[in-house]
Amino acid sequence: MKLRIPIVLLSSAALLAACSGTTGGNPTPVTSSSSLPGNEVPPYGGAPKVENPLPDSVLSGSACDALNSQQIHVNFGADLVGKPEDGPLGPKCTWSDHQGGSMLTIFYTTKQREGLSIIYKQVKPQMKRFDVLPPIQGFPAVAYDPKPGPRTDGCQIAVGLSDTLEFEVGLDLGLSNSGKADACGLAADVTGDVVTTLKKKAGR
Repeated sequence: MKLRIPIVLLSSAALLAACSGTTGGNPTPVTSSSSLPGNEVPPYGGAPKVENPLPDSVLSGSACDALNSQQIHVNFGADLVGKPEDGPLGPKCTWSDHQGGSMLTIFYTTKQREGLSIIYKQVKPQMKRFDVLPPIQGFPAVAYDPKPGPRTDGCQIAVGLSDTLEFEVGLDLGLSNSGKADACGLAADVTGDVVTTLKKKAGR
């Protein structure tokens, strides 16, 4: 696998599971705004407002469609097939490079209507690394990991597509790439590819 990008250590579910904990290695995400104090209306918790939102329809269908075969080849240096799943927060897709040990997961958060707000409020306090990134093609984004930066082997990036809609990209470099690059920087490259796909789907 090329070091432009490896894949997932945390998941959108894992990130949003901050307050809930995990069971048997599986994250238990917060799935209802009714569990949030005061039922705040996004954006809250310090999350930025999304000025030019995309429609909810861009996260319809399979998360495996977020990257085309050419993008997968560029990022992995191999032709890998994504594994689609129905996650606790919505559709997700995982690409695994079994030879190098790296893994990439894309999560469409369609069952949690809090956008980046819940990431800022519930996930940020539990992370040792939480970087506010420059907007990705105009959309606010953050990178986070339980281990401190500035160089980590795993990283999760969350992008706000509207005040209530977000998707995430999780990357785990794997043992073969450990220490050779910063997972957050690589994951940001992949995230840009996903945003391009979603904007095209919205006709932009």
